[in-house]
Amino acid sequence: MDQRKEAVFRYIDEHRQEILEDWKALVNHEGSLRQPDAMHAEAEYLCGRFREAGVDCAVYSVSPEIPPVVAGEIGTGRPGKPVIFAGHFDTVFNPGTFGENPFRIEGDKAYGPGVLDMKGGIIIALWTIKALEAAGYDERPIRVCFCSDEEGGDFHDPAIAQFRRWGEGCCAGFNMETAPVDNSLCVGRKYLMAGKAVIHGVSAHSGNNYLAGRNAILEAAYKVIGIQALNDLEKGTHMNPAIVRGGTVMNAIPDSCELDFSGRFPTLAEVERVKEGLAKLFGESTIEGTHSEYTLSAARGGLEVTEEGKRLRRFVDSVSQENGWSAVGEVVLGGGSDAGYIAEMGVPILCSCGVRGEWNHTDREYALVESMFERPKLWAAVVLAMNGFSAE
Repeated sequence: MDQRKEAVFRYIDEHRQEILEDWKALVNHEGSLRQPDAMHAEAEYLCGRFREAGVDCAVYSVSPEIPPVVAGEIGTGRPGKPVIFAGHFDTVFNPGTFGENPFRIEGDKAYGPGVLDMKGGIIIALWTIKALEAAGYDERPIRVCFCSDEEGGDFHDPAIAQFRRWGEGCCAGFNMETAPVDNSLCVGRKYLMAGKAVIHGVSAHSGNNYLAGRNAILEAAYKVIGIQALNDLEKGTHMNPAIVRGGTVMNAIPDSCELDFSGRFPTLAEVERVKEGLAKLFGESTIEGTHSEYTLSAARGGLEVTEEGKRLRRFVDSVSQENGWSAVGEVVLGGGSDAGYIAEMGVPILCSCGVRGEWNHTDREYALVESMFERPKLWAAVVLAMNGFSAE
């Protein structure tokens, strides 16, 4: 075995308790996306931990209202192209949850808000760097970039800009998101686009003036059917008419109805197809005398499947099996992430590189404890072997 790899593995084994303590501290750190002050405090905490590991790290914040980003680099000036570890440190859990449901280990599982999604992945990135540096790694710079607005789906422009900045020029990226229990890695994620529509009709008494009315809810029902018809399940495009609000009383024909909907898309080409369909759908009316207006969010959070991304997955699989670990499969997931912004810079990137577990976003969220030690070894071994990927 390569001496540096042996030193890395030994380092992880000798620091298991410290790794668990770091995991516990981060999980118990208030980290709700609904609490900007907590996000800024957590950013400073994380930045400090990476600085202690030798990373030239900073908190990037444009205002108290805009979620901050933690990013930096260790090994500037090394000859090889950088690798980057990325992700987010916000969670979906409400303020106060972190004291009510603190980090704990029961058997082979760890519990707590964000233990899986994705505070565990950040600790893996931290200790991968610490282990490599302790082993004298000097081949290429290692970058980190973690945002605090992923779970809300907002992906503010300042965060996107930092992902692109730190991703540019990298030879490979590893997004430290939730990992499936089956040890597979994510090679693609779907774009999310949300829409809001208002359908206008004509109000009238439903008994005395029925024919004079133009029912906005009924027109909205046709819109719901039309939205659903834009699905392409074979390609993986899923449209979801989600919320309908309309009407005031039982004996009046409603003159207004609001409709909220969303879609998940495997490619930007599918996004454009659906946009064209929505323009036609809302530009026409089934019920004469009604009309509609709608708005769409930007399509964000996607990671298109590429041959380079699949090649990186195969490379990781070969490293895993060469070291006696299990095979690493591949999967495409429906949820969005921030990995795509690094991929936009021409960087092959894998997602779901964090701890393995299930039930993220619920109070049942858990992570497999042993994966907290397995994954730093895997990513360190991959980084050590990265010249093999670059040379293929």
